[in-house]
Amino acid sequence: MNWDKFYILIFDNNGIPKTFNQKVFHNNLTQTKGVKAWWHYLESTYIIKVGNSVNASHIVELMKELAPNKKYFTSEINFQDYNGWLPNEAWDWIKENTKHNNV
Repeated sequence: MNWDKFYILIFDNNGIPKTFNQKVFHNNLTQTKGVKAWWHYLESTYIIKVGNSVNASHIVELMKELAPNKKYFTSEINFQDYNGWLPNEAWDWIKENTKHNNV
């Protein structure tokens, strides 16, 4: 099977240049070709659902374009073991978007 993959993208809000527009960044990230769904329930964190052919290097190239000079971390997520304290909507998104991957 060729299931979707998930990446967590965490970025540093400290020292944000005055020219950085959070709303523009959000719109560009979430509307990027290949991003199938997104999660943004923590201020400086996104989870993006992408096709199987996307890898961390693709996310790096996207960040260089959307937010040059911004510190960030990205990694593929395996939703086999997770927990935390989040709003119900965040858990609902995770369950709905990962249900086919966890078969």
